[in-house]
Amino acid sequence: MKPFIRVLFITLTAFIFSQFGASMAEETAPNSGHLMARERTKAAEKEYQAEIKKRYPSPTFWGEQVVYQIQVDRFNNGDFSNDLENLEDNQISEMRGLDYFGIADYRHGGDLQGIIDRLDYLKELGVSTLWITPVFKHTGSYHGYCTADFGQVDPGFGTNQLLRKLVQESHQRDIKVVLDIVVNHMCDRQTSYSKMPDHYSCSDELNLKNWLGQSGGSRFQGELNFSESFYSPLKNKNYFNRCGANSQSDMEGVGAAAVYGDFVNGMYDFDTRNYDFQEIFTELHKYWIAYADIDGYRMDAVKHVSEDFIAYFSTQIRKYASSIGKKNFFIIGEVAGPSDWIGRRLGKMYSNPENPNDRGHVPQGLTNRLWTLREDYLGHPISPYPGLNASYDFAHGGIARDVLQNKKSPLELENHFRGSYYNDIAAQNDYRLSWNLLEIHDWPRFAGVNSTSLEKSRIGLAYLALSEGTPIIYYGQEQGFNGDCHFDSMDVGAAKESLKELCKGHSHALFRQDMFSQGWFKLGSTVPEINALAKIARPANSASNKKKISWQKDPFLNRSHDVFLTTKKLLQIRQSCNGLKFGSTKFRWGDSSREGILAFSRIDPNGHEVLVVMNTAWENKEIPVMEIRDFRQGAKWVNLLNTKENAWTTGAGKLDFSGLKLKGNSQMVFVPEENIGSFSNSTQTYTCRN
Repeated sequence: MKPFIRVLFITLTAFIFSQFGASMAEETAPNSGHLMARERTKAAEKEYQAEIKKRYPSPTFWGEQVVYQIQVDRFNNGDFSNDLENLEDNQISEMRGLDYFGIADYRHGGDLQGIIDRLDYLKELGVSTLWITPVFKHTGSYHGYCTADFGQVDPGFGTNQLLRKLVQESHQRDIKVVLDIVVNHMCDRQTSYSKMPDHYSCSDELNLKNWLGQSGGSRFQGELNFSESFYSPLKNKNYFNRCGANSQSDMEGVGAAAVYGDFVNGMYDFDTRNYDFQEIFTELHKYWIAYADIDGYRMDAVKHVSEDFIAYFSTQIRKYASSIGKKNFFIIGEVAGPSDWIGRRLGKMYSNPENPNDRGHVPQGLTNRLWTLREDYLGHPISPYPGLNASYDFAHGGIARDVLQNKKSPLELENHFRGSYYNDIAAQNDYRLSWNLLEIHDWPRFAGVNSTSLEKSRIGLAYLALSEGTPIIYYGQEQGFNGDCHFDSMDVGAAKESLKELCKGHSHALFRQDMFSQGWFKLGSTVPEINALAKIARPANSASNKKKISWQKDPFLNRSHDVFLTTKKLLQIRQSCNGLKFGSTKFRWGDSSREGILAFSRIDPNGHEVLVVMNTAWENKEIPVMEIRDFRQGAKWVNLLNTKENAWTTGAGKLDFSGLKLKGNSQMVFVPEENIGSFSNSTQTYTCRN
């Protein structure tokens, strides 16, 4: 198509959608909820400007961050006075006796003050970004993913003011804060269906309308009987799909119900296709940027919302944040599904940002919305696209777990980076922004497979620090947490046998053990000193047990063992080497057996190369000759972790290690000798000079 014809086509198409797009999605004029939310955000802007003035700037490149995920209730109890706030009924009942059948799912007391108290510990470890699980008021469930009020912090976690203090204190240490938000549903225990829906017919009809670009509900929707206390800004039946509860297979699958059914019974899914809902929900979340100066959002369960909503929320949130000085506000989404589902929600969203009609396999509902958003997202200085900034590559994390635990060969990692799953993600946006993980709140602890092995804990954290993508350290991973119950350390009354059965299964509570002395659910670790703290019991209600412990003396923050020290050392190396911070991956070696050598280079846009060599086997392995981009003859490459371990270039684009052996479950990080930087006294290792 000739340039002037293409411009004319885009202009005419944009005009058509500007005239008729609103009617296609039942867009309505701002209601009282919209006006309230906007005024609240404006008031927060004025208050912040008066009290604090300067906004904390966004990072230039989010891919160089080191993320630490905190499950708030399980991380640290910093304020004992709010421990009885917003408890579930069964916990209140059982706490009157001695039989704690629900102890694994109780609220254990972790809060925002507890995070503040440990910020210096996180800074010492090398953390630069916090990902905090949902903190908004919820129905009492400890995990926070059942939000009931998007306008206030849950009283068991603290206050709105305390959240702002946490962000300020983090920023003073150059640590960014990303809030986890629930975007597909909300909860209210007094709300129910007065008329039950036809679950699958409802989901199928709403899905068809999305793909056809049509607005409106379904003939098969149910009717909700809202409680008097239901969160008023969203108390509108048109804001909900009303298709009824999903089964486990619905939720995990890729059918229409995965998007349009209620997540589970009692979690009512939003009709995210409704333009009016999109606007008010986005407005409600602009407030927290204005009020608390947060740096990003982690959108939970975006597999279960429509693509047009993601485009609207991402575009308008980034635009708003930029308007108040946060030029690179970050939005990452959890898409626990196939790579094409990720691709339709990420970055370019399988669409040409300049001409949304030039697209891949996406719903017409998304294309319609992109035309209404086009000028806004193209005008963003850093993210000129409509979708998420980043997603998780869950497949990468799963394969890496298996490789490091000797269930798959190292060669499988290279195969992943050559495959369609990786390519689908990388084609939509910069893959280096993806969050890289071996464990999170929904996955079993990585150390659970080799529950006494310090070596496996170390090599897992090493892979996160050295591989492509932004590393996520899940709280306690650096302390060897393994999720093991200690049956001989239980004091739960008559609940002991049932708790033993829970501990043999796959309860998510096993992935979310307490990390503080006053916790109810302290599980095991590969680190002997931490493992000795394990106990499942109600904490003693004594003055000594309620006494706060300084982070330097906290037994759960042991900084003398190998797992912590290795993590700190490798994170420092990562931050010093441009190849590791900014580099893409070039695989150099992958043994085809289940145990062996894995080697890959990280090469930044300026050509700085770092070679990582790992041995996933238990025994020592000789490092083979491998390719490298250095074509010099006899140039020396040095292992930053031990500068006595060297290799030399052959002059033919290869590196010869001259019989050097790598210990089992360990790693080496090679750079050219001239790229060795200063020696760090805090980690006892050399860093990079770029």
